[in-house]
Amino acid sequence: MDIKVLKYFVQVAKDQSYTRAADHLFLSQPALSKLIKKLERELKVPLFRVQKNGVYLTDYGEQFYRRVVPIISEFDSLSAFVETMHSAPVGRLKLGVTPMIASLYVVDIVTNFNRQWPDIELQLIEDGSRALRKMLLDGSLDLALGITGASFPDLQDTVLFKDEMVVIASVDNPLSRYDSVTFEQLENQKFNLYTYTSALSHQITERCVKAGFLPKVNISSSKVNFMLQMTECDRGICILPRPYAVQSHLSPKVKIIYLKETFPWEGTLMQNGNTYKTYIVKLFERFVVRYFEQREQLQEKTEI
Repeated sequence: MDIKVLKYFVQVAKDQSYTRAADHLFLSQPALSKLIKKLERELKVPLFRVQKNGVYLTDYGEQFYRRVVPIISEFDSLSAFVETMHSAPVGRLKLGVTPMIASLYVVDIVTNFNRQWPDIELQLIEDGSRALRKMLLDGSLDLALGITGASFPDLQDTVLFKDEMVVIASVDNPLSRYDSVTFEQLENQKFNLYTYTSALSHQITERCVKAGFLPKVNISSSKVNFMLQMTECDRGICILPRPYAVQSHLSPKVKIIYLKETFPWEGTLMQNGNTYKTYIVKLFERFVVRYFEQREQLQEKTEI
């Protein structure tokens, strides 16, 4: 039973004429009559009785009409429902973020996203990239903002930005004499390091091992400000993303030292490729990608 034919039936009932109904429906009168006859055969009852002064519903037709009208109304409301979902979406998004990205970008992202779509609740879970990846796999998160690192077969990464890591040392540390250093020069230093769940912790350790030593850990913490305070007191060094070091208004008691070998810091949007993407997930994904594209364009204009 086709919804279009049901609408044709209702139009004939309203107009009480095949000819007038055909004009309203932009159909030929014979074609409309044929469709109604087919519907009657399908139902095995007569729906209309034809008289000289018009076409009228039978008792079956009247009962059928009462049932069909709300069905058509409900069907037509489905299109409006989808349009409403797109224009004013309502729901919740579970978003994982690393502490570093949270402190640098998330307030701006959430504020602007919420301004455009105020009825979407963003539920934020903060942890290291490795932990966030595991949460994506078990379905605890919809999306996550982290950094590139250990990959998982079922996860998809969309790189959002690229920068570099830098060393932060106290001005009382002999390293502060240099503007740039190699990892080999860090062998005798104590490290204020990220916690184990952080991808950066593993990346820093891997580079130390590649340089021929294991890092001597002074403290490990998820609180970057605490790591910086320890460094300021000349209790170890820390390695941070350059944007964080630049934007944090560092104390004059510490110095930024660049690394001679490339140590990239890449932000990524992480998601489980095996799960269904809701409209809200797609919306946030597009928003975040565009957000970082605009930041990059603005930065390029500033540099010019």
